[in-house]
Amino acid sequence: MRTTRELAALGLAAGLTVLLMFLAWQVVEDHYVSTAWQLRWTHIARGVSTSLVTAFVVGLLAVRNRRERMRHLQQMVDDRTAEIERARAILQRVVDATPASLILLDQDLRVRLANRAAERVHGPLAPGDRACDVIVADTARCTVCPGCESLESGRPGRGGAEYTVPRSGEVLRIESYPVSLADGRRWVLLVEHVVTEQRKLEASLVHQEKMAAFGLLAAGIAHEMGNPLSSIEMHLRLLDESAMSEEDADSLRTVRQETARLRRTLRELVDFARRRRDEAALVSVSAVIDDALRVLHYDRRMRGVEIDVSCDPDVPPVHVVEDHLVQVVLNLVINALDAMPDGGRLVIDARYAGGKVSLRVRDTGCGMPRHVLDRCFEPLFTTKAAGKGTGLGLSICRDVLRAAGGDIELHSAPGRGTTAVVTLPAARVDVDDVRPARAARDVRLYAEPVVASPTGPRTVH
Repeated sequence: MRTTRELAALGLAAGLTVLLMFLAWQVVEDHYVSTAWQLRWTHIARGVSTSLVTAFVVGLLAVRNRRERMRHLQQMVDDRTAEIERARAILQRVVDATPASLILLDQDLRVRLANRAAERVHGPLAPGDRACDVIVADTARCTVCPGCESLESGRPGRGGAEYTVPRSGEVLRIESYPVSLADGRRWVLLVEHVVTEQRKLEASLVHQEKMAAFGLLAAGIAHEMGNPLSSIEMHLRLLDESAMSEEDADSLRTVRQETARLRRTLRELVDFARRRRDEAALVSVSAVIDDALRVLHYDRRMRGVEIDVSCDPDVPPVHVVEDHLVQVVLNLVINALDAMPDGGRLVIDARYAGGKVSLRVRDTGCGMPRHVLDRCFEPLFTTKAAGKGTGLGLSICRDVLRAAGGDIELHSAPGRGTTAVVTLPAARVDVDDVRPARAARDVRLYAEPVVASPTGPRTVH
C-alpha cells in the first residue's frame, strides 16, 4: 500500500512538472518566437528542458521517499529490538527469580548459562567451566551425572540424585532435561533444588521421634521400677527404729527420705510422659508454670540459677491445649537457661489486663543482637552449637500460640538479657471449671531449697 502511494505521488509530480514546463515554453513561444527556425529550436529546448526538469523533480522526490522509508524501517527495527530486549530482560528476571538453580550445559558438559540461584550456590560461573568441577569438584563423577544421561538418551535424567556442594555444604537434588537447538545440537538443562533445609527438618523430626520413643521407654521403665520400690518401702516401714541405735535410726530415716524422693521423681516422670488430651480446655497458667518447672527441676542447667515465679491470683484461665502451653513454657525456660550457662536470674510472671493474659519469661543472659532477634522465629534457625538445638522451638511456639488466638514477642539486647512475652485471650468462667493450680503441692514441688507462699512469689536457687 505504501509503495502504491509513493508511485502515485511520483506520477503526479512528473505530470505537474511536464504541464508547467509546457505552459512556460508556450508563453515563450507566443511572445518571442516569430520565425520557423526559432520555432524549431524552441520545441527542441522545450523537450530537453522538460525531460531534465521532470527527471530532477522525480529523482528528488524518489530520494526523499527512500529516506523516509529508510527512517521508517529503522524505527521499526529499533522498536522490535527494544521489544526483544524488554522480553529478554523479563525472561532473565524470571529465570533469576526462580528459586531453583538453572545451569545450561553444552554437549561437552560445559557451562553456557546460569541464573543467580546457581551462582549463590556454586559461586561465580564462567562460560566454559566444567559442570563436575562446579557442582561436585570431582571430574570422575561425570559418568554418573544426570546430564550425561540426558545427552545420550535425549530424555530427562533421573530425579532424586543428590549431591553436596563442597563450597557451601548445600545438599542439591539435580534433575536434567535435554534442549535441542535449531542447528541440531543437543544441550542439557540442569535444574538443582536446594534440599538442605528439608534434610535438616527430616533429621530433626527423626530425632524427635527417637526422643518420643525414648520418653515412652523411660516411662515404662519408671513404671516397672515402681514395683520393687514399693517392696523396698514396705520392708523399710517394717523396721523398728526404737530397737536401733541412734546412728542406725538416722541412716534408716535417710534411706526412707531418699526412697520417697525416688518415688516422687518416678511419678513425675510418668505423669509428664502420659499423653494428655489434644482438645483445648480451660487451663490455669499457674499450673502450667508448675508443670514446666517440675520437669526442669532436675536439669543440670538449673544449678546456679535463681528463679522467681510470680502469678497474680486474679489471672483468669486460658482456653488452650494444655500440653501445647506446657511445651511453650518449657521451650522459653530452656532458651533462658541456655543463655545463662554461668548462672543468673530467671523471672516468670503472669498478669491479666485488657482481656489478655500476659506471661513473661525474663532472663539475665547474654541477650541477642538485632540481626539474630529478627530471625528467631524462622524455622531451623538456631545459634546454638550442633546437637544442642534444632531451631524449631520458637517457630513451633508461635504457631501454637497463634492457633489459640495469642502471640509471642521477644525483646532483647546484647548484655541485657531477653524477655519473652506470651499473650493469650482470657476465658471468663467459674473457678470450679478450671484445672487447680495445686498450691498444696508447691512446697514439695521443687525439693529442699524452696521458700513458698500461697500468694507471693516462689524463689528457687
